[in-house]
Amino acid sequence: MGAERERTRVLSMTGFGQGEAERDGVRVVVELKGVNHRFLDVKMRLPADLGALEAALRAEVQERVSRGRIDITAMLVAPRSAGFRLEVNRDFVAGYLRAAASLKKDFRLKGAVGLEALLALPGAISVQAEAPRSDGAEAALVTDALRRALAQYDAMRAAEGGRLADELKGHLQAIRASARRIEEEAGALPAAYARRVKERVADLLRGERGLDPGRLEQEVALLAGRVDVTEELVRLRGYLEQAEATLAHPEGPVGKTLDFIMQEMNREANTISSKAEALPICREALRIKAEVEKIREQVQNLE
Repeated sequence: MGAERERTRVLSMTGFGQGEAERDGVRVVVELKGVNHRFLDVKMRLPADLGALEAALRAEVQERVSRGRIDITAMLVAPRSAGFRLEVNRDFVAGYLRAAASLKKDFRLKGAVGLEALLALPGAISVQAEAPRSDGAEAALVTDALRRALAQYDAMRAAEGGRLADELKGHLQAIRASARRIEEEAGALPAAYARRVKERVADLLRGERGLDPGRLEQEVALLAGRVDVTEELVRLRGYLEQAEATLAHPEGPVGKTLDFIMQEMNREANTISSKAEALPICREALRIKAEVEKIREQVQNLE
């Protein structure tokens, strides 16, 4: 249920949550802190008598969180106190009384052994500690408190994730604007390059016989194709649309997906920069690379 609810939100990995639960004088406080991490790494600090709950609590976290380092601390603020019982060492007391009676008879002593003397007798009464009652109440309280801490953590990282998503959309718009300017500049690039090549070849071969104009056109067309960035722009726009769709309609964690898309966009910008000789195109390609780098830094904070 929790995992399905997260599918429509962009979530940060950074956040904090605190949950409390109380019953019958026992209060449990759970604190949770999440930071960036490549995978899901859950660390727990539990009271010694609640260590057996770790596996169940870890499963609760895994239902709600896919990536990040999660530090969890659970505290029993008002733990159930241990009881005690008094035990009378009846054999010892009986032996003591028999010995007292024997002494009284043998030595013709007067007096009687009273209750106060027996209570003061070392070993006559012992105090036995009882283990705290383990009726599952603490386990239920810890689970309840953890769920409340997770809910608070989710709310915080959803707010941060939404803010980051808005910033990423702004960077993607800047990339789209640069791609549009590259397309405007690149339209005439192959023809201009072909014209320069033909002029250069004509200068070199002026006065030479046997130059085949058809072959020259073919070679020039091949060379001009090497500066055509149409395919790179098409792929770049495809990655842009994929990134925008991922932010608009997230289906689970988006951080790794966006990071991969940014790697591909950076590769296309590098190719455009290396193929195009025009300064305006190179300038826009560098702007794209700068925006991509900003996005890659920010997606490291996203689940």
